[in-house]
Amino acid sequence: MARHNEFGKWGEDVAARYLQDNGFEIMARNWRYEHLEIDIIAQKESTLYFVEVKTRHGEVWNAEDAITDKKRGLMQRALIAWKLQHPSRMPVCMSAIAVVKTDEDTPPEVRWHDNVWEL
Repeated sequence: MARHNEFGKWGEDVAARYLQDNGFEIMARNWRYEHLEIDIIAQKESTLYFVEVKTRHGEVWNAEDAITDKKRGLMQRALIAWKLQHPSRMPVCMSAIAVVKTDEDTPPEVRWHDNVWEL
């Protein structure tokens, strides 16, 4: 596995722990349907969260800025596929988590961006 992929997986692990520590139940990780993928699908109370994770080294940025219109469209198509396979009337939020690692001695900064765009 390439270093970039390892770093991304590490960021997804950090994001999943963050969600669990904040009362979310992880329903799926790296859920795929054909060429579509959702990093994390989680549930909290009566809401389902489709979460895109963005992991970076030492940068100041907002996760939602890294999610392009194309990625939003792919996530929406993945959401439809998930809902067809897992029928539910549960409301859905499309969210993002930024995991930023500034240096080896500092814990990562985790930034939760809830409902980053409307469906």
